[in-house]
Amino acid sequence: MNWGLVCKPKVKKIVSLAMNVNEFLSENGKVFAEKSFATSADLKGYSLKEINEKSDIVVTIGGDGTILMALEEIEKPIFAINSGGMGFLAEVESKYAIDGLRRVIEGNYNTEERTKLKITLDGKRLTDATNEVTVQTDRIAKILYLKLFVDDELIETMGADGIIVATPTGSTSYSLSAGGPIMDPTVNAMIIAPLAPFKLSARPWIVPLDKNIRITLLAKSKETKLVIDGRVAKVVTPESNIVVTGSEKKARFVRFGESFYQMVRLKLIR
Repeated sequence: MNWGLVCKPKVKKIVSLAMNVNEFLSENGKVFAEKSFATSADLKGYSLKEINEKSDIVVTIGGDGTILMALEEIEKPIFAINSGGMGFLAEVESKYAIDGLRRVIEGNYNTEERTKLKITLDGKRLTDATNEVTVQTDRIAKILYLKLFVDDELIETMGADGIIVATPTGSTSYSLSAGGPIMDPTVNAMIIAPLAPFKLSARPWIVPLDKNIRITLLAKSKETKLVIDGRVAKVVTPESNIVVTGSEKKARFVRFGESFYQMVRLKLIR
């Protein structure tokens, strides 16, 4: 089996675990290490794109941010080892890393597919979102003004700190903090959640995944950014054409059988 290995760089305990994982995986196949980790471990390094092409399963070590970074390029199943904070997307904690990998090698796992969002800005496709895309003011305490359309039908005009369009995966992330609902990841829909709207009627929407969500900034909006999964940021203006819909690409995760509801109970309800 060919393995990809991606970890959060420059964190001593994570790099140390990654080296142990690399040693173990090397005894059970070929390992393609991501460049930033490979440099510190004196290994040959590969880009995320190369890892996606060469690997059967990609192992990530870190938190949810490391997973989201990997998913910018990777479509192969990801086995995520949590060495960060909550690690909602991860399958095992770091102390169970080797035991979990043994289960994967034995084939004792299933692959779960998750929805991603396709985002176009002025007709150009950007990186797909696994969690969410936000359009938000770039200055604290400054409001932006927007119009929100679904399949060219206007559904809301409002002033707000911004707006979130989230996948079911992202329903337990930023959208949840903004008052959005928790959504079962098997539901083919996306969430529209206003950020601190200055309008009592502005509430979250659940929209089918095959719809086109279009966001238009009004002329009085200034210093606005479009942000994908908290990582990729683009400046947008009232002249920008922002469209969000379901992507043909999927995020894939190695799972051992715990349900989404069990994960919510374990990690969010404490």
